[in-house]
Amino acid sequence: MVGWLFLLFMLLWRSLTNCRCVERCIHACGPLAPLLQWYTLTFLGLGFLLARSVFDIVLFDYIVFHFLDPARVSEKIDNICKGEDLDDAACDALRADLKMPNWLHKLSLCAPVAGIVAFLSLAILLFRLIKFNHALKVQEEIDLPWKLAQRLEWVIIIIGMPLIFVVMSMRSLIRIWAVMTGSGWHPGQDWDVVKRLELATYSMDLELAVAFQFYAVMMFGFLCTSFLEHSKYVSVPSAQNAQAESRRYMRTLAYTAVQGVYAFVFVGILRSIFDITVTYFQEKPEYKEKAALVQDKFISKVGIVFTFVTLLCMLNMVLISKIADIKDNLGNANLKFLGTRLLLLIAQIQPQVLTGLTVGSPLYMTVRDHVAKFHLEEYFDRWTFTTNQAKLAHAAALNYECLLVSLVTICFWLLKEEQKKALMFDFFRSAGPNAVAAARENKEGYQRLLDA
Repeated sequence: MVGWLFLLFMLLWRSLTNCRCVERCIHACGPLAPLLQWYTLTFLGLGFLLARSVFDIVLFDYIVFHFLDPARVSEKIDNICKGEDLDDAACDALRADLKMPNWLHKLSLCAPVAGIVAFLSLAILLFRLIKFNHALKVQEEIDLPWKLAQRLEWVIIIIGMPLIFVVMSMRSLIRIWAVMTGSGWHPGQDWDVVKRLELATYSMDLELAVAFQFYAVMMFGFLCTSFLEHSKYVSVPSAQNAQAESRRYMRTLAYTAVQGVYAFVFVGILRSIFDITVTYFQEKPEYKEKAALVQDKFISKVGIVFTFVTLLCMLNMVLISKIADIKDNLGNANLKFLGTRLLLLIAQIQPQVLTGLTVGSPLYMTVRDHVAKFHLEEYFDRWTFTTNQAKLAHAAALNYECLLVSLVTICFWLLKEEQKKALMFDFFRSAGPNAVAAARENKEGYQRLLDA
């Protein structure tokens, strides 16, 4: 819940700081101006959540539980069995449900280290882009030096998406550990209630990361639309009324070109609202079974459709990154947004894959029936999970995947000076729309907008 409130506050604060009068008030605060920027508060907030998560992991999971020592976990499960008055069969079933394979145990223990490295390395890249924004505006004596250029702001949100995933996956890792080690239970509590609340919080933490993903993809759509809308390859007539009509024409084509991206965002937001609603009702004992039934039916029918929309979005991103306007300003945009596309695919497809390997799930039964046709059941059964194991594998893997995405992003976002200035486009339009339009043409052909 804290993460959701923080994200909503930062989105609201970003909207307010985009208002020039609010930004001027912040600028009037002098030395406090950089601290009141939305990106500074976001970094500080995420840094605090990360530090608190690491503190909890080190204190409780590494120190108190001796790196999730199996003997300590077994002792805790014995206490749950005694506290819940479970018979031997029920206790054995509980142990099987909470069993943590050795490879998954080690993978999850090292996951926070990968998450920390991913967070710090990507934060350094974002800091350099913000520093460039400030240095250039001071050099050019542009007003409001701490305010980000619009295109640069969109880029920072896009490539900063793994930061949210790192923090939220680490928070969810704590929740699933609390279930699988039994550490979330204390004498006098109802184990089923504790487990349900921990898993609901786990789902909400990851859902926050997924919801922000749709917001970041929408920023990608805005960025591409901005490049296409101000294309230097389109001639604008000199007549005033014709210029206005030409700008409307270019704007319409620009938004149409990224419909696959916007469709993904729209469908994704609807799915997030559904998941949040279902998770809320699953916390209520009287609605738990109905909510689970609705979720199973929804996932089986809509999951394939949403996977299709995700792949359509990926294709749209690849194709539009090849357009000359985007290549001229960003270089190889396909490589620059490779990390973003990877995280999109991972976040949407990995849970589906793990569900297909989770014993008892409807998708598992379907997959196993197909595997049986090739007489490969024996090999398939070696890589199956319980529901809790699948959740742990997903949360742990996200930390490693965010590290990979961060390294890929850092490698391909080493911008040249002219590419950085292309992201500062709105601060080079002070001469007005007529000058920008005229810059598209000269006797030798079209020239760059930054040369206007």
